[in-house]
Amino acid sequence: MKLGRTIQRIVLWCAVLAPGAALADFTILVGNDPADESGGSLGFLALPASLQDALGKKVIYKQTSNLTDVMRASRTQENDILVGPPHVTASAISHGYRLLARDTSNTHYVLVARKDVASLAQMAGKRLYLTQEDSARAYLAKGLLTDANINLKQFKQVAYGRTSGAGLLAVKMNLADVTVAEQAEAERWMKANPDVAVILKSTRPVPGGAAMMVRKGLPEADRKTVLKWLASNDAKLSGYGKLQPATEADEDQYRYIASLGILTPQAVQGATVVAATEVARLIASGVAVVDTRSQKEFDHEHIAGAIHAPYVERSLKERDFDQALDDYSAIAKLPKDKPLIFLCNGPECWKSYKASKIAAESGFKTVYWYRNGMPEWREKSMPTVGGTLAAAR
Repeated sequence: MKLGRTIQRIVLWCAVLAPGAALADFTILVGNDPADESGGSLGFLALPASLQDALGKKVIYKQTSNLTDVMRASRTQENDILVGPPHVTASAISHGYRLLARDTSNTHYVLVARKDVASLAQMAGKRLYLTQEDSARAYLAKGLLTDANINLKQFKQVAYGRTSGAGLLAVKMNLADVTVAEQAEAERWMKANPDVAVILKSTRPVPGGAAMMVRKGLPEADRKTVLKWLASNDAKLSGYGKLQPATEADEDQYRYIASLGILTPQAVQGATVVAATEVARLIASGVAVVDTRSQKEFDHEHIAGAIHAPYVERSLKERDFDQALDDYSAIAKLPKDKPLIFLCNGPECWKSYKASKIAAESGFKTVYWYRNGMPEWREKSMPTVGGTLAAAR
């Protein structure tokens, strides 16, 4: 399927709320990976009205290639159903979603290097080409590098492009030394271009296409309805019919992908790491919570009384990130003489790590870092409010 056709339908609404309605009865978000040249996560057309008819509910449906937003949504549980590539699925089932169905194809992702880079250790000082930062290929490549104790700062240059095909071409033209690709894609390319490159590291077998997740709190009747609909002719014609009911073995594959996640460090120098029960105790004693997430996330749900100080993140998700690339003006406005608890979207979210580090280095007297953040707070059923509702009170 041509990417242009996909872009034309990036945002499609199959059912729109009636004017003045406050909430949709059922929300579905589909995330397309624009770096997936095989079409594994690009093959979905607009959701047929037959699912809405089967559910008997109004449905609001969105399809997007903004995987940054889809990854965020995988942690906030704001959608009843998520459909997305493997790393989105891995994140979602770690944060309150249940794997329902998946494309049954499997693949490996590999790090491909020019032949003069004979080992992982020799990557230091080389040029790395990755697909878009939140694509599955880039996510898994970073996981493979982290597993090999290599961080992006060790490369002479890190470039991001749209496709892995362009990365392989860059290797061939000596514009890059290392890139990431699907194994079958890399092997075909290496056969056509002998003596140019080698495969240095590979993932275990991982799902090669998209999957569908449902919120764990979704009524069982709705879950069964969606599964039944996936076997219908309408689902098959729209591309959703290629998703087959998932098994426990499938979940194991996604847990492996989650284990490769680019997680924040366990600690921040100058800050105290706290868990949910300690956060609750500190709040009760008068300590303020600083929520560093986006406005959309804050409005959807936050801890009661939290201060919204969004951290505008442009630097890489790394321990030694470049602070000059980011905007932390909201952090600078906070009182330095009062204890503060910084949080965001859990161990995969770097905003509160960076904010805590900057606060500690900027002379804030007492800094607490709630590393597990909103996902843990939500899972423990701790009290939250919606920003929109709070503002109206």
